[in-house]
Amino acid sequence: MHYDKVTRLLHWGFALLIPLQLLSQEFMKRPKPGRIREDMQVFFFEMHEWIGMIALTLILLRVLWGFAGGAEGGWARLFPYFTSKGLKGLKKEICTGVPSWFKGNFPAPGKEDYLAGMVHGLGLLLVLALGMSGAIMLYGMEESGKMLGFVHDMKELHEVLGEVLWIYIFGHVGMVILHRLFGHPMFQRIFSLKN
Repeated sequence: MHYDKVTRLLHWGFALLIPLQLLSQEFMKRPKPGRIREDMQVFFFEMHEWIGMIALTLILLRVLWGFAGGAEGGWARLFPYFTSKGLKGLKKEICTGVPSWFKGNFPAPGKEDYLAGMVHGLGLLLVLALGMSGAIMLYGMEESGKMLGFVHDMKELHEVLGEVLWIYIFGHVGMVILHRLFGHPMFQRIFSLKN
């Protein structure tokens, strides 16, 4: 699978901003009525807000790029279960390909990686949901930290999705390392700007 330059540049942005978001959440403290926050906690909270809005912008650009058909494979690759060909390929890959992994047969990425495409699509939806729920909190939370019902619900969702994102990132990076151990040039495919 060949990734176009726009997709690769957007991936660079995700690779930089998403870990910063995950790390900043560990050091920040959200405003809460009556809560005293240290300057560093305020700094990381504001950093989380700014980086989150930049990341959301990149995610929306990636979505638009997919709709424009610029991304290699487009939406058919990211969401193979929406087409009969993709669903058939996904089922075949899960039923025959995945069991062969446990026998030491880890195939090189090909043109139609339905399972990998689906996992990337789910990751995109996860980060989009995080960005949208974060934006709702940013614009719906009072300066004191007070939130009304819907915004509070979005905060709860945002926190749960943040934990899921940690799992996704470890799995994503783990698969890249596994591919690399099998000699597949994964880093070059997504991080090189050469065509």
